[in-house]
This record gives sequence, structure tokens and C-alpha cells, in this order.
Amino acid sequence: MFVAFKEIRRSLGRFSLLTLAVALLVLLLLFFQAVAGTLTSGLTGGLESSSAQVFVYDQQARSNPATSVLRPGAQQEIAAVGGVAATSPIGLSVFTARLVGSAAPGDGSGGAQSGGAQSGGAELDVQLVGGDPSGPSVPAKVADGRLPKAPGEALFSGSAFDTPIDIGRKVAVEGMTFTVVGSADDAAFNVLPTLYVPFEDYVKVSQERAGSPVDVPPSLIGVTVADGAEPAEVAQRLNESVDGIEALDRADAVAGLPGVGQITQSFTILYLLLYIVVALVTGVFFLILTVQKEDALVLLRAVGAGSRDVITSVLIQVLVVVGLGALIGSAVTAGLLALSKDVFGAGLQLSTAVLTVGAILVLGLVASIGAVRRVLAIDPVQATSKGGL
Repeated sequence: MFVAFKEIRRSLGRFSLLTLAVALLVLLLLFFQAVAGTLTSGLTGGLESSSAQVFVYDQQARSNPATSVLRPGAQQEIAAVGGVAATSPIGLSVFTARLVGSAAPGDGSGGAQSGGAQSGGAELDVQLVGGDPSGPSVPAKVADGRLPKAPGEALFSGSAFDTPIDIGRKVAVEGMTFTVVGSADDAAFNVLPTLYVPFEDYVKVSQERAGSPVDVPPSLIGVTVADGAEPAEVAQRLNESVDGIEALDRADAVAGLPGVGQITQSFTILYLLLYIVVALVTGVFFLILTVQKEDALVLLRAVGAGSRDVITSVLIQVLVVVGLGALIGSAVTAGLLALSKDVFGAGLQLSTAVLTVGAILVLGLVASIGAVRRVLAIDPVQATSKGGL
């Protein structure tokens, strides 16, 4: 151990460069993981955070909420299936909204109003989600404020990329004005700022856009299961009992969302490439270092140093350099994400960072096999008789 640290101090420049290289690679890994998490959360947050345990689609929608339109009477048939505790219609559609005036903190009153929008307000596309505020159609947790209770009230969810809509702010959608009474984290659909409103208001806004009192069927039906029932089993029972629908539990619904698999696959390839680069850089560095100091290693073996002692010295150097680089990269990433939270909105879970650092350490040790084999190839008998290999 003493020899390992003494060599690090003597060749501080070279070891520092490798440490910085590992730190940069870890920073890229963690940053990409944060970006991937933000993107997938924007796509899947609405389903993952929902109070519904099972989602029922139109069979032709292929697990895509944006294209699902359920037939009339489907909700009643679904509610009658065994294991279903509660149901709620869920309407999904994208509208152009306009912010009205300024936020009025503490104003929790709603009331859908016609023509309440003020000209000149900021316009933005929003995902309008209509449902039963007391049923399985809204986020299970509210970060601030409360769920909408009356017509004209809305719950907001969005990321730092989106135009912020504070509690008390009024939003005009197709001639109706909603007051934001609460907010939820990571509950957006389709990477858009999302407003949860009562299903009756969703129907009115849809009819306003259509210009006539057309029927507005739900896109999905949210289901909570009875105590003791498994969501996957209830979903299977629904598929067997009700025609023309596809029921999925939350995990399957999230996995089936369009784009989620492609994002995960793309970032997984990036992760693998970066892990390979870490292994190559570490392995080549220590192999070259071992070759360069081969004469010194021969001398150590000649004076009685065992292979285990020399190998331990190499592995300690790997752990120190790679571990320090991983910690520096993690700290820098955490700092950058914290500083850019209001702009970028990405975050990183501690468990993800710990697993990444652990994987980097294991890769560093595995990559040092070349250097270890070089050490094992040194024959102490030849070292004393021939002066080396």
C-alpha cells in the first residue's frame, strides 16, 4: 500500500490526468441519465403518477392514449367486472391555451367563465386531461394546493421547460377560463404542460372547439381494483369480459407508450459506449504504466516482493484513481444539475448515481487485468539471473 501511494505522489501528473478523464466520463454518464429520466418522465409521468391502477384503451389504439377513443357504454361494462372498485373517464386532447392576467395567490375559487381571456396573454399548447377529481383519473399526490373540486378549477403539472402556471393563475382554453388550484410533480402527458380538469369541463371545451354539442367520448377509463385484487389479473379479466378494449396495468401501460422504448434504447447505447471507454482508458493507462515501470517491478520481485504485494499495489492505484474520478464527476454533475434546475429541470436519483459509481469501480478493476497479467509474468528467478523478462 505504501508503494502504491508513493508512486501516485511521484507521478501525480499522469494519475491526475486519468482521474480527470474518469471524472469527465462519469459526468457524461450521469448527465445523460438525468436527461433520459427527464424525457421519459415527460412521456410517462401522467400514467406513472396516476391514482388509476389499470388503464383501459380502445383496442385499435395500440396502447396509445392520444389515439384511443372508447365506445359509449364501455365504462358501465368495465365497472361491472369483478375486481373493479372504481372507474373514471379520462379525456385527453391538446389545446392552445392563453394565460390570463397575473397569478392570484390564495385564490382557490374556480368557475368556468366564457370569454374571460385577456388579449395579449402568453399562448402555449397544453395537454388537457378531463376526469373525475374524486376518481382514478388524477395524480395520486399533489405537490402544492389541492385537486380541482368545482367546475372551472384545474391542477397543473409541467417541467422547468414549460411556461410556469402558478396556483391562482387563470388559463383560457377555447373561451373558458380555468383557475389553477394545485400542482403535481411529474404528472405531465406527452412532454407538454398539463391541466387536469373535471370531465364535464373537458367536454364543454371539446364541444366549443368543434362548434357544436357533439358527443365527447373518453380516451381512457381509469380503474382502481378492489382490496386484495392484483391489477394485472383485473386487467386480464377486463380483456376477457369486455369487447373492443385493451386493459393494461400501470407498468404495462407505461412500457407501451410510443417513444419510451426508443428513448430508453438510444440512451442505453450511449451508456454502454461510455462504460466501454472507461474500461479502455483505465486498462490501457495501467498497462502502459506497468510496462514503463517493468524494470522497477523486476527489481521488487528480485528482492523478494511477492506477486500478491505487487498486484495489490496496482489494484489500490486503480481504486484510488477511478474512485476519486467517479466521486469528482458525481459531485460536479450534482452541482451543475442543481444550478440549472430552474432552466433545465433535470434531476438525478441518488440510487442511480451510486450504481453508476459502483459500476465504474468494477469496470476499472476488470480493466486492470492486463496490468495484473503483466505483473504475474515477471519471473523472480529470471529477474535475478537475466535482469528481467
